[in-house]
Amino acid sequence: MLGLANRIQPYAWGPVDGLAPHVGAPRTGDAQAELWIGAHPAAPSTADGRPLDGLVEDDPEALLGPEVLARFGPRLPFLLKVLAIGGPLSIQVHPDPDQAAAGYSREDDEGRPLDAPDRSYKDPYAKPEVLVAVVPTWVLVGFRPGSDAAARLRALGPDTETLADLVVDQTDARRALVHLLTAPDEERAVLAAAAARAGAGDDARSWTRRLAATYPGDPTALAPLLLDLRQLVPGEGVFLPAGVPHAYLQGAGVELMGASDNVIRGGLTPKHVDTSALVDLLAPPGATVVDLPGEGVGLGVRRYEPPVPEITLHRLEAGSRAMPAPVGPGPALAVATGGPALLSVGDQRVELGAGRAVLVRPDERERCRVRGPGVVWWATTGDLDA
Repeated sequence: MLGLANRIQPYAWGPVDGLAPHVGAPRTGDAQAELWIGAHPAAPSTADGRPLDGLVEDDPEALLGPEVLARFGPRLPFLLKVLAIGGPLSIQVHPDPDQAAAGYSREDDEGRPLDAPDRSYKDPYAKPEVLVAVVPTWVLVGFRPGSDAAARLRALGPDTETLADLVVDQTDARRALVHLLTAPDEERAVLAAAAARAGAGDDARSWTRRLAATYPGDPTALAPLLLDLRQLVPGEGVFLPAGVPHAYLQGAGVELMGASDNVIRGGLTPKHVDTSALVDLLAPPGATVVDLPGEGVGLGVRRYEPPVPEITLHRLEAGSRAMPAPVGPGPALAVATGGPALLSVGDQRVELGAGRAVLVRPDERERCRVRGPGVVWWATTGDLDA
């Protein structure tokens, strides 16, 4: 096993010391938004000071296994994160494989450096993702039914009547979001003012008002009236296919995704917004969020398996007993939340805690044992025959 040190991303939406209660990260008095665990070159984990992407490149078959190497090439195809969400993330979508490759190539041809603030495509890969809540977590994921969205928009008054007229069914809820993103500046100002006047009411109106206060002048604060607002309970997950609009609002969770940092943003962020690109990538009518409540596959084990080959996530609640880890053809990444945990392979033992994680090699997975008290999150590829 490789013990991994991992980068904390101090994005503005992360709470001060937000990862400390979840993964035992040191308290620094700074924003802590995401703990990245993996080999993405933007923030690779390190083992004995060496970046994991370089270690994989040096010996891909040993670290990936022949099946994963043959399917995905010499790269770790998944990225594991722990998120502490103190404020809203942007309204965003992610590209599919063809869109990612084309967008990356286009921005390269335009001469945009990878760290340019107006660059959306940081790599040529898709970013399917699963989020599982570790505390109650508010999210916007996919579209509301059209009749519900129309009624909520009309309740705000005449300034949102144009949007409401576009919403007849779920297909038109998508059309209304496109209009919201691409409306002329004068209309956007009117819609932003309507969001700020949302007033008291149910959760959707409350979130609309909060988003308008956080991002004054941004009409996408109306998103809770168009998109499906949910509060995930701990252990509940969702899978977001390419092109499905979403925004995480508040809480904390474990996120497993294809190893990509491609994010196309449409609003609610100080970062680069590319509404025309988001509209181009927006999934067609009928594309929906996939609910992942977690399938029980053994005592203390739940599996979150979306319909893509890159990613599968297990939640292991071993307690004081030694539990066998899930087996499979490729490597695994593991991190613990809610307390430390111990992973052992033969005589080797690695403790998870203080933001530390582990890469388990393919030939070690059948011999790996897990012990609590922390909950271990076990990230792997999915069904490679899919």
